[in-house]
Amino acid sequence: MRKIFVFFALAFSLCVEAQTQQQWKDSISVLTKMIEQDPRSLEYRMRKAECNIMLEQWKYALDEYSSILDMHPKHIGALYFRAFVNHKLRRYSFARADYEQVLNFEPDHKNALIGLILTNVDEQRYVAAYDHANHLVELYKDDAACYAVRAQVEEARGMLDLAIDDISTAIDLSASKLSPKQRVGYEDEYTQYVLQRIALYRKQMAGLNGKSKSDKGILDKIQADQALLVSKGMPSAAVKKLSK
Repeated sequence: MRKIFVFFALAFSLCVEAQTQQQWKDSISVLTKMIEQDPRSLEYRMRKAECNIMLEQWKYALDEYSSILDMHPKHIGALYFRAFVNHKLRRYSFARADYEQVLNFEPDHKNALIGLILTNVDEQRYVAAYDHANHLVELYKDDAACYAVRAQVEEARGMLDLAIDDISTAIDLSASKLSPKQRVGYEDEYTQYVLQRIALYRKQMAGLNGKSKSDKGILDKIQADQALLVSKGMPSAAVKKLSK
């Protein structure tokens, strides 16, 4: 199953500027010394954990968030990001527990709901994932990412028609935010959703066992989506490579 580009976002409370790996490492060195001087500083520990995440130092980030939660057990940000890190470490039961605790405090926390859904998918807890995905869409009817997440659950359950419907809604919502002449790149949500729909079409076509008329209809849809991305400024060669 092709992973959707989901903005379940490292929505850090601090503004994260583009930095090199060395700059992140330098920041960690400075923050480590500051923490040694003030071990109970919430700000320093959160900033250091953020740097650890940016360097994909998941274990160090986990330790930092756990230290914060020892001092502040109800800190929503630390709980959410510890869940995120646990997911990265494939500690799914721990991630699920932290996401659920965030939702106990803030039932409509969008990113925690998305994180919980994706954790359940990775654990193959598809019924729970689908229930949460339906709830997510009810809460955030105008959010493209929420439909994309539900499409991922539907794909995992083999519900390809529903997945295509949902990712199409995500495409439409994302397109509504683009200006008429705006060019898109690979990282843009619009591009990712169109590529996801192409992947779903290919999976749908693979299940048809060579039924030529149906194959032709789906192939036309794939080519239409490829043309759509090209019309938005994506290079044709890149689109073909990305949508194989």
